[in-house]
Amino acid sequence: MNVFKLALKVAARHWNYLLIYMVALGAMSLLGSGAIEVAPQGEFKADSPKVAVIDRDGTDVSAALAAFALKDAEEVHVDDSTFGLQDASAKDLASYVLIIPEGFQADLLAAARTGGDAPELQTVISYQGARGSLVDQRVRGFAQSLYGFAASDATALAADVARNADKACANETPVGFLAVDSQGLSAKYVNYAAFSAYALFAASSIFIAVGLSSLRRGALRRRLVLGPVPSGRYGLQVGLACALFSVAIWAVIAAAGLVVFNPLGQGAPLAAVCVVLAAQLGFALVGGAAGFLIWQLGASDTMANGAGNIFGLVCSFFSGAWIPLSVMGESTRLAAAFTPFYWATDAMTQVSEAADITASLALQAFGEVGVTFAWAAVIALVAVALGRARLRESGA
Repeated sequence: MNVFKLALKVAARHWNYLLIYMVALGAMSLLGSGAIEVAPQGEFKADSPKVAVIDRDGTDVSAALAAFALKDAEEVHVDDSTFGLQDASAKDLASYVLIIPEGFQADLLAAARTGGDAPELQTVISYQGARGSLVDQRVRGFAQSLYGFAASDATALAADVARNADKACANETPVGFLAVDSQGLSAKYVNYAAFSAYALFAASSIFIAVGLSSLRRGALRRRLVLGPVPSGRYGLQVGLACALFSVAIWAVIAAAGLVVFNPLGQGAPLAAVCVVLAAQLGFALVGGAAGFLIWQLGASDTMANGAGNIFGLVCSFFSGAWIPLSVMGESTRLAAAFTPFYWATDAMTQVSEAADITASLALQAFGEVGVTFAWAAVIALVAVALGRARLRESGA
């Protein structure tokens, strides 16, 4: 009996799992990498937060402060009442509401000339986004300028203090778009490859574990146990079928990355692209080996789905795909080195950050990818040994 062909035929009946995990998670990897985005405008336009100013002082200094707060902002009107302020906060009508108290100019000038504390500004900052907080930082910086000019000249009029602060804060830094010719791997392509680790692992492991479940059931199971195929060859043929499915899944997801990002067309070195493709193949083979092991353990379809998703997420997390390992603690980085995806992801990062792909760097990167392949081989060998032991018990 050709167990290899039988395994391919049985698993292929569960093609719906491929659609769910390979297509859906592959699309999620594209979205996570930033491949789909709005084309940049030809001219930079600063974001305009909604700002409201309630000036209870009505002086030169308060007018200058109000004008600065409304600069590059969309002015909205809020009633100067307790209900109006509460309504603006609850409905998020403005990102930032500045309330200049009565007597602000007199108190500011007096504090600056005596070395006292500047009067407090009352603000209402939106809970949505950081726009309001950024405006608040700018407004408080302008208030400090007013304080500084008033303190530097005790005889200066309030109008002069406001005028000097306006001049000091009038300078702006020009901003525009800069086109950069990249000769290396794009960050989006590397991000896609890192994000695809979860899709490759989940699609391979779950499809294999669920697809081969029929080989453990009913008359087919008894025929395989009592058949002439030795237990070692039986496990080897099923393992080869798992490897073939993993390679097929890798080919689809890797091809999607090549088509969407076109790294070779963007000038990326061939060696760097090969490292990324090899890393993705390692992710798929680890998933296939894990699915083979889950199947050998006799897990149900529900358990196979859960195990494939959980282990895929954990391995992806420790690879640094979701959160950079550089911001994590030393113990987390140490634990990541003992996970299968870490080494392949690190290899992709190294070749993407290198100015030139030297022979030594390429060998080092392929060596790290080889660690991921070694993980796949070890898991597959454990699965074969476990399956052989289970077949012997069944035959006994």
